[in-house]
Amino acid sequence: MLLLSVIFANAVTTLYAIPAKESNKTDELSSRIYYGDYASILEYPYFAYLEGTCGAGIISDRWLVTAAHCIKVLKDKHLNQVWVGGNNIQTSQLYTFDATFVHPHYDDKIFINDIALLHLSQPLRFGDTVQPLDLPEMEYELNVVHKFAGHGKDEHDQSTPNLMSMQARTLGVEECLFNIPKTRQCYIYHQLESVNKVTICVQRIGNRFGTCYGDSGSPLVRGNTLVGVLSHAPDTCSRSLVDFFTNVAPFVGWIKEITGVGY
Repeated sequence: MLLLSVIFANAVTTLYAIPAKESNKTDELSSRIYYGDYASILEYPYFAYLEGTCGAGIISDRWLVTAAHCIKVLKDKHLNQVWVGGNNIQTSQLYTFDATFVHPHYDDKIFINDIALLHLSQPLRFGDTVQPLDLPEMEYELNVVHKFAGHGKDEHDQSTPNLMSMQARTLGVEECLFNIPKTRQCYIYHQLESVNKVTICVQRIGNRFGTCYGDSGSPLVRGNTLVGVLSHAPDTCSRSLVDFFTNVAPFVGWIKEITGVGY
């Protein structure tokens, strides 16, 4: 099974890979921010909260980007509500979505190409607390700090009603593996060697635990550019020192084809 997964991953990488530039089946799929900092929606106006499951990033007045594995949860629970523009649900605006698009090469066994699109039933009203992200025009850089916010569970295993944030640094394959438990390194090594061009490994600043249940699909951002969407962690939340994000850059063509954003 692993050999087949690696062969498939290599094929996908050939189709979608853009080399990262150097600069100075998992235990848990959805994620939280342990010991996160309280975030202001004014700093993260592109953040959208999906009903009871995940986060997403706003890329236009009608489109959101999230993780593909979040869509299954939404469909299984028959959920279609989205909140934007607030630090919590009580202060947010409620919208619904009427269509979802999962990337055709999403593989739920090794969790690559874990990206999806949501089409909103009504256009968003942009303002100080609701704004779109830019799609990346170039590949992400290694060893660079990015920002992330989400509504996942906290260190007490409780869902956080308020938006929480953290900063994280992009890692290369070797440094990523160094921070993964030895019992998982063999599997993760093959995954990263095969698909690191469509998967971004990050480590929270301060070498602390980062994301967990509820943060999946939430955007990893540099400036106002959408760099990644949270996919999964290679170990349980309370032990994982790295997180894996879907690299958005290789999928910009697909996003534009579906949404028309950027044309």
